[in-house]
Amino acid sequence: MVFPAFLVSAAFLLFSPFFICPSHGITQDILATICSQTQNQEYCIGLLQSDPRTSSAGISLLSLISLELAIHQAHENYQTFVQYKKNSTWKGSSDSFGNCGTSYQDMKDKLQSDHQLSQQKQFEKITNLGGVTTLAYNCDNGLPFSPPTASITEDMLLTLQTAIYVNEYIQSTLGPNV
Repeated sequence: MVFPAFLVSAAFLLFSPFFICPSHGITQDILATICSQTQNQEYCIGLLQSDPRTSSAGISLLSLISLELAIHQAHENYQTFVQYKKNSTWKGSSDSFGNCGTSYQDMKDKLQSDHQLSQQKQFEKITNLGGVTTLAYNCDNGLPFSPPTASITEDMLLTLQTAIYVNEYIQSTLGPNV
């Protein structure tokens, strides 16, 4: 049985709002929905749009992008704390910077694990993001003074929030049986 083209087109138009089509990318409305839950919506949208793949990404790729951005930020922060530890002249700060380096290495490992789950489309198993946020707070709170790293800690927390809400959105949109 052959369906007339106008019926196929009408059915597509009728049901297309209910599906996220990977070939059409993530819309501004979806980004706004996800990012409205974060502490800084502009940062979240800007962060996701900083990856050129976002404009043509499907929802699964958006998960990978958000996690890759978090891994990148964690790696940059790790490198910063390693340098601060090397250059520190006060023992107390050297130990604190070393602890932060260890925390950020743990963050990278946990984020890599979540990235693998995302690659396997096991979004419901992505559960490390809250623990990674705790590690970032612990690092910041463990420093004996407010170092010049406060802004990178804030960036880390905002990047993690973005990944959390991207993956929560995916879980709520696609459901447990992806």
